[in-house]
Amino acid sequence: MAEIRQARAELDEVIAEIQQVPGFEDFLATPTIEDVTDAAVEVPLVYLTAAEPGGLALVVSGHDITDVRLDGLTTGAVTGVAERFLAAHAAYRSDREAAGSDWSSCLRTTTDWLYGEVMGPVGAVLAGRDSAVLVSGGLLGLLPLHAARTADTTRPTGYRYVLDDVAVSYTPNARALTAARAVVAATRVRADRLVAVADPARTASRPLNSALVECEAAVAAFAGSPPPLAGNGATSDAVRAALEGADVAHLACHGIADLDAPLDSRLLLAGDDDLRLRDLLAMRLRVRLAVLSACETLPPGTELPDEVVSLPTGLLQAGVGGVVASLWAVPDRATAMLMIEFYRLWRHEGVAPVEALRRAQRWLRDSTNGEKADLYRHALDTGATWLPPRAADDLLLILEFQEQTQREQEDLTAWAAFAYVGA
Repeated sequence: MAEIRQARAELDEVIAEIQQVPGFEDFLATPTIEDVTDAAVEVPLVYLTAAEPGGLALVVSGHDITDVRLDGLTTGAVTGVAERFLAAHAAYRSDREAAGSDWSSCLRTTTDWLYGEVMGPVGAVLAGRDSAVLVSGGLLGLLPLHAARTADTTRPTGYRYVLDDVAVSYTPNARALTAARAVVAATRVRADRLVAVADPARTASRPLNSALVECEAAVAAFAGSPPPLAGNGATSDAVRAALEGADVAHLACHGIADLDAPLDSRLLLAGDDDLRLRDLLAMRLRVRLAVLSACETLPPGTELPDEVVSLPTGLLQAGVGGVVASLWAVPDRATAMLMIEFYRLWRHEGVAPVEALRRAQRWLRDSTNGEKADLYRHALDTGATWLPPRAADDLLLILEFQEQTQREQEDLTAWAAFAYVGA
């Protein structure tokens, strides 16, 4: 205990020194109620916490604070749900074909539980709101709160999800959200240069066959942007140098969330290169949005569950306004379709990024194979700039041979992994 007290005293001294640096006066300082209420003026903040004998949600809208008792959100219940979730995903990541059915079943039971015990009661308080920002502490940060669901026979899939009613984003805390909004405000007039990374050449990783067409569609949304960094050219040095001059970043590559050592969570680049969270924390960026179109780029660590340490929060700390990231291993072609629709809505239709992601997920989930094919065929025939011809050909090649009335991507595994962090 004496050693712990000494280490704590040394840490406090270092924090105090950092707070003397201009611009870092609030570094790791205890947030005030004014920090929270100021951040909740535009959009409600929802604080979620599990406890014994029951959990609690605080819905903050300006100076109005509503508490919602969540009797089923106990520490034990969350631990059990999170452990089953992580075990099922680990099996799926090791062998998608063998464990795919179990993983899909786990997602269904998880999102059913999340609606009944957490997001259903919270949603009743948020009724009439267009959007909300979730601050989910502990192991809840591992779970897809935005995809919590309840049965609804009027919906195409037979279920209504939280994101059908409200655009959900996440933030580690109120101060991080305020800082992210400042980055967005500073970059709004110049967010026109995108840097894309497509399927870096990696010996031990399976190729991402749709990554290049996905990145080409992202580049097409930002006139004058350079071609994607791909294959052997997507080294750590090249990616870091490109990020420093980017307004928007799109990284279509493999990712690994190290839940025991979250500072080692990383994106896999060319050769044996990695871009780790600890590397991102050392960078100073001014990026409007970073899209991590990779597997499991959102989960925080589990060693210190009250500390939100993940790739998205590291990017926010490095100077990124918003981050799109995934909670689990995602399918290649479905992700490409999701991202192409996201950029179409954001850049070509003028929809805000948080809402664009929400609409893209609902479209991917609810549209049939035939409806998707019709959209791409029309874009190809009319020369639409949002869909490069190679992307259209790649997607149509598969869609035209599938059952046209089927909703191929309605399962949670295909569309629900991605979430929005920041502003």
